[in-house]
Amino acid sequence: MWFAPHVLNVSHDYAEQMKAHHGSSEEGQVNHSHDEVNMPGLQGKDTTESEVDDLKTIFKNHKQITRTVENISNGITTTTETTDDKLRDALVRHVVAMVARLAEKRDPKIIIQSPTLDKLFAESDAIKTNITMTALGIVVTQTSTSSIVVKALQTHAAEVSDMARRGMEAVHERMLN
Repeated sequence: MWFAPHVLNVSHDYAEQMKAHHGSSEEGQVNHSHDEVNMPGLQGKDTTESEVDDLKTIFKNHKQITRTVENISNGITTTTETTDDKLRDALVRHVVAMVARLAEKRDPKIIIQSPTLDKLFAESDAIKTNITMTALGIVVTQTSTSSIVVKALQTHAAEVSDMARRGMEAVHERMLN
């Protein structure tokens, strides 16, 4: 793939990744011509085709997702749901896989991944996770005794909610900052 040599082997400096992914004009403006079919930014150093397909489904259908986040003193409780069966399956698979990856410290290092997620993988031993299925999706409660981890959990939950609301626009905006 076109991005493997120059993107997958770099750190998560998102402004640089955006420039490498999109290029820039002489004025320093990022050129935005996106591959909305293949969505190469969803690839990672350690991702499966199925995981990438689930992310594609989630991003392409983000407007059909409802999400609430409750920040609690020691973490978060998130509820993510949809009435679309295919999207719900992708959401649940994604959440379950990410929780398993967290427990295994298997950071996928997805190109568009938030630096907050990097922090959570580094501190995953300090996170306790409880998952409950609902008729329309999934509830996740994540807690920690570390105030640094709690802040990262809350920040990441807000980032995911923003992505559920605005899709790739939220990702690109975050990567440019």
